[in-house]
Amino acid sequence: MRNRMTKGVLLVVGAIGGAIGAALLFTPQAFHGWSGIDHGGQVSLLSEVRAPGGALLACGLLIMAGGIWSRLTFTSLAVSTTMYLSYGMSRLLSLAVDGTPAPELVAAMVAELVIGALCAVLWSRSAQMLVRAEALLGT
Repeated sequence: MRNRMTKGVLLVVGAIGGAIGAALLFTPQAFHGWSGIDHGGQVSLLSEVRAPGGALLACGLLIMAGGIWSRLTFTSLAVSTTMYLSYGMSRLLSLAVDGTPAPELVAAMVAELVIGALCAVLWSRSAQMLVRAEALLGT
């Protein structure tokens, strides 16, 4: 049952990350417009927005792959934990240093921290299971 839940979580959080990455990569003006961000047609700024969009899309696909193929589950949990907690913690730092952003971005921060924490718990359990399996097999 735990394995099914982990795979389901990976499929959902991978799809979320991949969808956000695709939106940043292919439609950054529209995506950022919902939170009041205007790129002002700055080509360099758009390049800086699209680049992490591509990385998020790739990570989302890798995370989803762990929900499909068991041999990638541990890696996908590591990637999802790192990705979501790094985004959430970076936004938390920005909140402390720069002030409060648009409410949509605060909500994104909370979601990232919650998803990252969930993935961290699943990753920790997965690591414990690997250690037990190795002990049983004597490796």
